[in-house]
Amino acid sequence: MEKVNLIIFARRPEISIGKRRLKNRIGKALGANFYHRNLLRTILKIHNDSRIQLKLCVTPDSALKNWPKSIFPKVKRINQGPGDIGEKMWRIFSNNTNKTIIIGSDIPDITSKIILSAWKKLYLSNIVLGPAKDGGFWLIGLANSKKFKGIFNNVFWSQQNTLSEVVKNIPPSESILYVDTLEDID
Repeated sequence: MEKVNLIIFARRPEISIGKRRLKNRIGKALGANFYHRNLLRTILKIHNDSRIQLKLCVTPDSALKNWPKSIFPKVKRINQGPGDIGEKMWRIFSNNTNKTIIIGSDIPDITSKIILSAWKKLYLSNIVLGPAKDGGFWLIGLANSKKFKGIFNNVFWSQQNTLSEVVKNIPPSESILYVDTLEDID
């Protein structure tokens, strides 16, 4: 089996960047601390699996150079670029001609076993989704991005029906396979 092409979308962990909803609920310092620890744990769980080729897709774009030395500085990083999350994910998929899986960096229960299961499913279907408990998704994998050009059109992000909006954009002729439903921390 070829190596899993896994891309984790991540923000540079600091108090002033990202996780607005979480930080509004529990405070900026606690929210930033949670994100930093969870990002480290996520990378640790996956980085040690030799079957997975891991890249971080980071924001802000300056994180390509200004990345914390405590968070796997040797893991290859690419920038997310401008736009909403759909535009950013589509840019990654359209620039990868091979099978690709994207996950978020805020899924505490992620395991390499689930990632490998998703990868195997990409041999049976052109799309794999990992539903989130809040109605969104924490994983999306495409075997052939050319078939899914408008997959993120008219999707309202961070809503309870985000996953169903993406599914509506998938051609009916395409089968969808799913992996475990997990919680992502917004």
